[in-house]
This record gives sequence, C-alpha cells and structure tokens, in this order.
Amino acid sequence: MVIINDTSPFYTSDNPSLMWEMTICQSLSRSDNAVASALTNPRAYGAILAAFIAERISSTNFGHIVEVGGGYGTLMGNLLSTVRAKLVTMVDISPRFLEMQAEELEGLVDVRTVQSDAVRFLNGFQGCCDLLIANENIGDFTTVDGLDATKLRERAVADEPLGEGEFDRCARFARQYKLELPAHGVVAMNLGALEFVEALSGKAGIAFISEHSADISPDPRYDFLQPIATGQPRRIELKDHAEYSIRFDHLEAVARAAGFTVERISMLEFLGVRTDKGARFMAGVECVGNEKVEAIHEFLNHAKEYECLLLVAEEG
Repeated sequence: MVIINDTSPFYTSDNPSLMWEMTICQSLSRSDNAVASALTNPRAYGAILAAFIAERISSTNFGHIVEVGGGYGTLMGNLLSTVRAKLVTMVDISPRFLEMQAEELEGLVDVRTVQSDAVRFLNGFQGCCDLLIANENIGDFTTVDGLDATKLRERAVADEPLGEGEFDRCARFARQYKLELPAHGVVAMNLGALEFVEALSGKAGIAFISEHSADISPDPRYDFLQPIATGQPRRIELKDHAEYSIRFDHLEAVARAAGFTVERISMLEFLGVRTDKGARFMAGVECVGNEKVEAIHEFLNHAKEYECLLLVAEEG
C-alpha cells in the first residue's frame, strides 16, 4: 500500500485519526505511536523486522542492505537501530522519497540512493546483497486484470513459444512454475510481483516481502480478526491510485524455484498483535468517540489482510 497522504504530519506527530491513511509500517514509525499499544511488545516496525530476522538467521550484521520503495525511510532508520550494515541502498521511483530517505538515514550508515523501479534495478544489479526489503509495495507493481482464465490456461499448456506481451508473460509464469489458475471466468495476475521475485535469484541472500494478501489463511490465534481472502487478486481503490492484493502462493512457487527457502507468516503474527479482551474489543468496535480506540480498530482490521514472506537463499 502506498502512503495516501505523503504530506501528512503523522510521521512527526501522534495523530490517531490519520492512522488508517498510512502504511502499517508508517503507523508504527515509533514505539509510542497510538496503535503500538495493540502489540504485545510495542515497538517500531523496523525494530520488529530486525528482531524477526535475527531470530530466523541468528545474525544482525549485514554488509549490504537494499530496500525498494522505502517511503519516508523510517523502516530502515528503525532497523538500523538494531541491525548493522556497511552499505544501504535505497531504491525508489520517486526522487522526493529518495531525498527524504537520505535525510532520515544521514549519519547512520553509508547510504546510496537509486531512482529506478524494482525489477529494472535487480536486472542491472551486480553482485548479491545480504538483505533486501520490499515492504507493502508490490501491490503497486503491474497486475494484469481482465484475463480470460480459460484462454490463459490453454496458452500456458500449449506446446508453442510465447511472446513478450503481458498475456504471454503471464502464461509463461503459469507454465514454468505450474501456477494454479481458475478453470474459467476473468482473472487478474500479479505479473510485476512475480517478475520481481524471479529477479531476486542470485541477487539477495535474504528477502523480506509484505503486502495485502489474496490468499491468506485464517490464523486461529486471531479468531476475532478473520481476513476476507478471495483466493484471487482483487483491485483495491485508494486515493489517486489503485493496487491489487497478491497471490502469495504464486510468489512462493516462484521463490522456491529460484532457490529460496520460504516462510509465510501473517502480519498479525509478525507484529505480535495482542489477543486479550482489550484487543478483541477494539477490533470489534467501530465508533466509541475515542480516537485512539478507533485508530486501533482501523489498524487491526487493515493488518489482518496482510501477509509476510521471508526468503532465504539455499546454500550451494
């Protein structure tokens, strides 16, 4: 999800009424932000990610970290409070965001900024970074909508070469990675996200990806926060733009073929959302005349639709 109001004062002031206009990461830009009290261990998002990675790989030292679509730079800033890095590369299509990221990270680490889209950057990237982060942005990558599922399936299994158009590129992914597709009807395919994960091969030792999920499974620990997953990418209308939810099972298939071990985890588990009576109340109530409670309600019911992917390159 792209930040809707990038001039909001939220990132420098605790304004709960703006919570649901922000990314999950930005709404947790500080440990004392209003919604952080919904977590068992209130922390900034970048600190949560640092602890998550350290737990999985038993290391907090990296030579080169890359973040694509880093927004205000707060995730990386908070990550670097725990994680060490010799070089950080921030990749973004927005010159303004790159300037803000450089300012946010000034004095923390050697920072390089690159104006590029994610796939073009990876295709031209020489070497392999230790950690790559794509947080809440792959839903903005190209999704091909309005595809005839029957024709796409037929094209995917046909014994003939495929072209470079979007339809044939979608068919190539379905063919090469044996992706599950509907038998009929109209379907959307997260082509840009698939190309991004495919391009990660040999370019990142570890990758963390998060986004609005199309196929997230309900987490029994959060029975009061059940996601509404259609199983297929759906268009999400936002102010001034639209994005699509992501089929994480498709990304997983491509990542495994690219030589990564894969862990999928709900955003609720990743963040460590509380499950007590207070959290259940705030998740269910919509309007109580209390801005903080209403902000937490919006935050929890937003986060329940998200999923995270941790990719670790297999040795050898």
